[in-house]
Amino acid sequence: MGGTEGAAAHEPSAVARRVRLASIVNRYPSPSETFIERKARALTEAGFDVTIAAHQVGPAPGGADDPVASLQLPIVRRPSTWWGTARLLAGDAPARRRVRAVGAELRHDHGLVPIVAGAFDIVHFEFSGIAASMVDSLEHLRPARLSVSCRGTAERITPHRDPERADRLARVFDTVDLVHCVSLEMAEVVAAYGAPEEKVLVNRPAVDTGRWAGVGRVDDGERGTADRPLRVLSVARLHWTKGFDDAVRAVAAARRAGFHIRYRIAGDGPERDKLLYLRHSLGLEAEIELLGWQDQADVEAHLGWADAFVLSSLSEGISNSALEAMAAGVPVVSTRCGGMAEVLSAPDAGLLVDVGDVGQLAEALHSLGDPARRSALAAGATAVARADFDLARQAQVFATAYRELLATEGPS
Repeated sequence: MGGTEGAAAHEPSAVARRVRLASIVNRYPSPSETFIERKARALTEAGFDVTIAAHQVGPAPGGADDPVASLQLPIVRRPSTWWGTARLLAGDAPARRRVRAVGAELRHDHGLVPIVAGAFDIVHFEFSGIAASMVDSLEHLRPARLSVSCRGTAERITPHRDPERADRLARVFDTVDLVHCVSLEMAEVVAAYGAPEEKVLVNRPAVDTGRWAGVGRVDDGERGTADRPLRVLSVARLHWTKGFDDAVRAVAAARRAGFHIRYRIAGDGPERDKLLYLRHSLGLEAEIELLGWQDQADVEAHLGWADAFVLSSLSEGISNSALEAMAAGVPVVSTRCGGMAEVLSAPDAGLLVDVGDVGQLAEALHSLGDPARRSALAAGATAVARADFDLARQAQVFATAYRELLATEGPS
């Protein structure tokens, strides 16, 4: 299976029926994980029956007619979460038999009972941390084919605070049939945990490029003066991995050099108080707005306002928010974190700076005062997003990979 997006160019005809796919997450729907919903909808259009399974399930984003089903995974200490499973088993004798066959083996992972009962063709863990927490029970999901996504934090950060995580990840990669990585850089990370190369599929994140087309705009004038500051946007959770303190300090450094920036940060999280204090200590209350959580309509409006988008992360897979900015035609400045160097590798796709280098970040923003520079980067970003990071392309790669799994003989 090893390869990248281009390796899955032809779809095998061995499996013509609709494939039953369970996508496992912690919470659905989740404001910070809309990419899960987008992937599910695209696969549904590609001929899959997709069910998103989670311990926390809310109203379907598409209402009663939503083509993507949701499934409540029961929680031992919350009896109310078991009613759906009880109803399913009461009305489905084959499901009861499947659960009885492995019931004793699931005593530590009761949440997987509906997955066993559902007789899915493929069970995909959207985050490797979820699979790692259930690694002792993964084989009991057979004969379903098993796959897992590796997106960044669970593979790079968590093992440093949880010594058992590295061992569990290695066991996950040994057990599953497909290891999805969001970048070539992530493929190198999982290889260090022993993930077999033939199991690895690199399929980069994607956005609906049509939805964001034309949102951004490049104005003709110079930016960076006191009366015409460069308008900069970031969209991310306020977490230490996002490196927002570096971005704030870059705004201060630019001001000391006589270049003026107006900076909006859309997102919420545990670093908010730290950023409020840093903004105050640097005297940047007039230059920096902390907007809190913003919905998609809000983000669209902010992208229409922005002259540039900044990703200052210390660690990242590939930022969906940065891809949305590119699709909108907003120039992107990013640190060389995770897979972002791959995203911005083409000429005029965007600007890259070293992780943690406040001076480089300030200089990159300063260069965007030039409207010709902004215009070239906006056009380049849009072209790259459409060619390499469109949702339809990503869904086709997944669809082909999943069907290839079913066309080959799996573990007994």
